[in-house]
Amino acid sequence: MNAERDIAIHLVGIPHVAIPTEGVFPAKGYVLVTMLLLAGSRRMSRQAIASLLWDDAPEEKALTNLRQLLVRINRCWPHDEMLVETNGPHLTAGPGAERSDLATILMHQKSAVLAERLRGVLLAKGDLLDTIDTGGAELSQWFRGERERFRRLVLTLAADVLVEMTRFGRAQEREIDKIGECMLALEPEREETFRALMEAYGRNGNIDAVNRTYATLIEVLRREFDADPRAETVAAVRRILASAPRARLQIVSDRDAAVPSQAVREISAVRSMAGLPRVALFPPKSLPGQALHPLHRALVEDIANDLSRHRTFAVVAPHSSFGVADTPDSERIAALRSGYLISGLMVPGGDQMALRLTRQPGDEIIWAAEYPVALDRLAVSFRLVSRQIAATLASEIERDQLDRMRADPKPIAYRHYLEGQSRLRNSDLPKLRRARAEFRQAIQEDRNFAPSHARIAQTLQQEWLMLGGTDPYLLNQAKAEAELAIEIDAGSGIGHWMAAVVALYQRDFDRTAEKFLDAEMLNPHSADLLAHHADALSHLGEADAGWERFQRALELNPFPPDYYWWFGATIAIRRREFGAAISMCSKMESDESVMRVLAICHGHLGEVETARQYGRRLMEMYPGSTAVDLAQMAPDRRIEDITLCAEGLRIAGLA
Repeated sequence: MNAERDIAIHLVGIPHVAIPTEGVFPAKGYVLVTMLLLAGSRRMSRQAIASLLWDDAPEEKALTNLRQLLVRINRCWPHDEMLVETNGPHLTAGPGAERSDLATILMHQKSAVLAERLRGVLLAKGDLLDTIDTGGAELSQWFRGERERFRRLVLTLAADVLVEMTRFGRAQEREIDKIGECMLALEPEREETFRALMEAYGRNGNIDAVNRTYATLIEVLRREFDADPRAETVAAVRRILASAPRARLQIVSDRDAAVPSQAVREISAVRSMAGLPRVALFPPKSLPGQALHPLHRALVEDIANDLSRHRTFAVVAPHSSFGVADTPDSERIAALRSGYLISGLMVPGGDQMALRLTRQPGDEIIWAAEYPVALDRLAVSFRLVSRQIAATLASEIERDQLDRMRADPKPIAYRHYLEGQSRLRNSDLPKLRRARAEFRQAIQEDRNFAPSHARIAQTLQQEWLMLGGTDPYLLNQAKAEAELAIEIDAGSGIGHWMAAVVALYQRDFDRTAEKFLDAEMLNPHSADLLAHHADALSHLGEADAGWERFQRALELNPFPPDYYWWFGATIAIRRREFGAAISMCSKMESDESVMRVLAICHGHLGEVETARQYGRRLMEMYPGSTAVDLAQMAPDRRIEDITLCAEGLRIAGLA
C-alpha cells in the first residue's frame, strides 16, 4: 500500500507540494488551506482569515495581503482542481484541498474500515505544519489549539487502530512499529503511547517487543523527568507478562537436560503407549457352510486402521489378531494381551453384521450393535460404515476406561484427559474451564501428552469465542498449545486440527485450509473434526463443501453435542437457508450462544418482531456493538458473507 499515492499537498509534518511548482509556494498558503480544512463548514470569512494571518496589520491592509496571497497560491498550484474557492465574503476549501494529507486523515479517521484508518495514522508523519513559524499572538494561539487538537485526534485514532488490528493476535509487526513511530514523533515522552504499544505487542504475542518498549519508556522518563512509570503502566506490563503464552516453558531435571529433546519425545511416546489399553479385532464369523466374503474381512481391517489413529488406546495389528482367531480363547487372549476384544458374526437370514465389544478379563459385553453390510451397498458405503463403527467403538472404549478409572484414586494422565473430554460435551463456560483444569492435570502427570495440549488449545479458543472474541491473549495461548501438541506428536491429528481452528479465528485463512487437510488425513473418521472442518469451509467461502462434511459428521455422530448444530446453522446461513438454520438452533439446549444466528435468520425471513427480540438480547450482551461489529465476529473470508450477516442484524434493530 502506497499511503501517499494520491496526496498532492502535504500539511502534516514538513509542508510541501508533491509536484514541483513555478516559484515557491507561500508559507501562509499552507496555513490558509489548513485553516479552511479545520473550519467546521470548511469555509471562513475573508475578514476572519486576514485578522489571523496578519493580526498586526490594519484590516484593509490585511485584506489586501489576503488577495495577493490567493493570486500567489493559484499561480503556484500545479493542478486543475482549485485549492481555495472564493464565495463572496467567504473562502472555501476547494477540491484540490481534498487531496491533502490532512483532509485524508480527517476522512479516514471517521471510516469503519480498518485499512483506511491505518492509512490515516501512517500519513501523520509529524505535527501540523511542523516547520512553519506561528507568527503573531492570535495566530500563535490558533496554532497551539489546532496542533493540540490534531495530536489528540491522531493519537486516539492510532490507539484504536492498534486495538483493532491486534484483536486476533496476528497483526503485522512492522505495522505496529510504524504506528509507534508516528505516535512517538508527535509526543516522544507520552507514557500513554508506550502503554498502548506494549499492550498491542502483548496482544500480538511479542513479549520481547513488550520488554524492549518498557525498557525504552523507563529510560525516557528517567532522562526527561527523573521519574518512574506510573502504577497503571506497571500493572499493564504485569498483566501482559502474566497472560503471555507459556506452553514451551518446561521445568526439567538435570538428568532430563542431558537427553536430547527428540530422544525424550520417543521415550515418552513408548512409555505412554506401554500404559495404554490394548484393543484386538477379529474377523466376523461367517454363516455355517459359507466362507467369509473378502469385503467383510476388509471392513474389519479398515476399522482397525481407523482405530489405530487414536492416541488414547493401542490397537493390535489385524495381521496378528486375525492369525490367532481360531485358537482357543485363553491362548488367544494371552498371546495378544488385550484389554478389549472386538468380535462379530454374520446374522442369519439377512445382510447384517453383528459386532460386540468385550472387556478382558471377564468377557463382559460393554457394547453391541448391528450394521447393514449387503455387498451391493457396501462397495459404495464402505468408508462411511467403517468410520461410523470406528468412531462408535472409540467412544465406547474411552467411556469404559473413564468409568473404571473414576474408581481408581491414582491420578494418572489418561484419566484426567478423559475427565476433561467428558466436560467438553456442551457449550458451557464453567465446564469448559473445569475441562481445561483436567487437561492441565494430565500434563502435570505427563508433560509430553500431546492430546492434552491440543485440548487445552480447544478450551482456550472456545472461551475466547464465548467471551466475545475480544481477548487475543487467549488465542495466542491456544496457538502455542496447539503448536506444542504438533511438536510432541506430529502424527496426531488433533494438534493439526486445533492449530487450524485457532488460525481460522486469527484470520490466517491459508494456514486454516492447510492444517485442516493435515488433520483430516491423519484422523478421517473423527466426527468432531469433520464438523469443525465443515464450519471452517463455510467461513472460507466454500459453504457447499462444508455442508457435505457436516452431513458426514452427523452420520458418524447422529446424537451430537450442541456445537454441531451451531456449526450447521452457520453453514446454512452462508447457503442462504435461513429456515434450516433456525431449525438446527432449536435442537440446542439453550439459544444463548446462537442469538446472533437467530437474529440474522429471522431478520432475513422478514420475521422482524422475532428478530428484534433477539436483537435486544444481543444489545444487552454486547452493549455498544454495531451490526458490523457483531457480523465481523465470525471469521468470514468473503466480504459478501459479512455484509449478509450485518444486514440481518440491522433488521433485528442493531445500528
